[in-house]
Amino acid sequence: MLTAIKARIAAGTTFAGVESVLTPPSHHSLPDEPPAAEDILAIFAVARRLRADASAGTLGQPLRGKNLALLLETPPGEEQSALHRAALELGARVAEVRFADPGGPAFARDGIRGLARMLGRMYDAIDCAALPPATVRQIELEAGVPVYAGLGLDDHPARALADLMTLCEHRPAPGASIRFLGDPTTPRARAFLRAAREVGLAESEDATLVVDAAHGSHWSLSGPAGPLDALRRSENHRCMMQTLLLETIVKA
Repeated sequence: MLTAIKARIAAGTTFAGVESVLTPPSHHSLPDEPPAAEDILAIFAVARRLRADASAGTLGQPLRGKNLALLLETPPGEEQSALHRAALELGARVAEVRFADPGGPAFARDGIRGLARMLGRMYDAIDCAALPPATVRQIELEAGVPVYAGLGLDDHPARALADLMTLCEHRPAPGASIRFLGDPTTPRARAFLRAAREVGLAESEDATLVVDAAHGSHWSLSGPAGPLDALRRSENHRCMMQTLLLETIVKA
């Protein structure tokens, strides 16, 4: 099932078709063409299967023996991130690595290059969290393994896809529409709205499905019966990240 969406939701803030939603994070701008509806629905199907397997206790450890590095600008905290927990659930070994960029052209040219190569030898995939885009691109070019530009962050396409999947599971009818509140020009909003249109969720002022994005990165979703379940949103986000981890690491 995962092979059908191979190389189509890789890291970065891009949101081009499933091929480029999974493309290397060296592409950081949103493309003109949205992902095709069948590609989005294929991703949803994989994420839902992972959710069902986790609920039934049959998920297994498909990433057992794989190593994921989470590069952090600050010292690792006591609480694990959502991405950390999602990878552990798949059986991966996760290391939180403090990344300090001293700056300067010499380090940018030689230091990051050497560091990326070393990380590529030690780990099967690398997440760069909130590192600058130029640094992420350099690491991706040199590491030789999948590199994510903040897979667990709010502005990554995985979050937009997870929210869209949650709304699709609560829409009252196939022709339902959504009302979007907030700035529609942010990368996350553009990714979300493009994908929503592809799966048949047009915008309407009187829609019963509401996305309130007026408060920065904290989005709230509401359906005909009121606010959508926060636990289900969290589960969908976890499963969306796991879908991308499996497709990029196992198939790399």
